[in-house]
Order: sequence, then structure tokens, then C-alpha cells
Amino acid sequence: MSAWLPVIIILLAVTLVVGPVMWLKPSGRDRQLAALRQRAAKAGMSVQMLPLPSAMGEGTAAVYIHRWRDPRRLQTGWILELQRMSHELHFSDRWDWKNKRSAPEAAWEPLRELLAQLPGDACAVVASHGGLGVQWRENTGERGMTALEHSLPEFAPIIEEAIRQPRRDGESPK
Repeated sequence: MSAWLPVIIILLAVTLVVGPVMWLKPSGRDRQLAALRQRAAKAGMSVQMLPLPSAMGEGTAAVYIHRWRDPRRLQTGWILELQRMSHELHFSDRWDWKNKRSAPEAAWEPLRELLAQLPGDACAVVASHGGLGVQWRENTGERGMTALEHSLPEFAPIIEEAIRQPRRDGESPK
């Protein structure tokens, strides 16, 4: 038995060193999310975490944001959220405005077209001072990212101009 004691102590020491190191190793899902977010950065998008819409339950999800070309005089601060069920009173099928704050009507048709092109796990469209963003759970992976890479650059400029407030009298363009 005394011959085994040093072997047991060495195994215990190795386990105490290797165990925490393995615990810090990113999971496959973590590596996939990092790759998606790096791809978004290369495409010129930024990523922020926001709470999920109330209809989706607890937790957070990433918002992939396409920056505005000219953020001056934009009517932002509105969010389209995925709802639990379809209803004719909603903006579009299962999508409705958060806190009844809607985008200007000129943006409604391009927004409906954008919604039709989003990945299946998209849960919100966010218009902030930073840009037009899509919140999604990132479950559709590469396929979802490809949809965002195509739809956001296509629709963000159209929506940007639709939500721009008109110039006031005497205001000169820059």
C-alpha cells in the first residue's frame, strides 16, 4: 500500500491542476458564438447583448447592429418585438411595437420586407442611435448570419431615410 501512496498523490495533484484548466476551456457553443460575432465585426456590424422580449421569457440575446450612414435627425428608440401569437392588431403577423412606440409610417413597408428575410430565431428589430439591429438567439448559426449579412445592409439605408426627420426651415445640409 505504501508503494501506491506516491502514485495516488501525483494523480490527485495532476487532477487538481488539469481540472480547473479544462473548466476554463470554451465549449463548442462558445466557439461558435465567438466565430459568428467575429464574422459580424468583419462585416462592419457591432454586437450588443439585450434582454429578450417579454414574450420570449427570461434571458438575453445578441443584437447585431448595422450602423447608420448618417445618424443625424433619425427617429429612433423604437423596437419591433416577436409576440407569442399572431394577431390582426399586431404590426405584422407576430411582430408588434414595444411600448406602443412605432417607427414612422414611411418605414413600415421596408420593415415588413426585412421581417420576411430574418432568420427564424430573430426576436426583435431595434432602431437605436447606433444603427438598425436585429436581436436573435444565434441558434441558426451560419445560415442565420448569412441572412443578416444580406438583409441588414440592404434594408438599413432604406429604413434610415424613411425615419429621417425633415430639415427645419433655415437648416442647411452638411
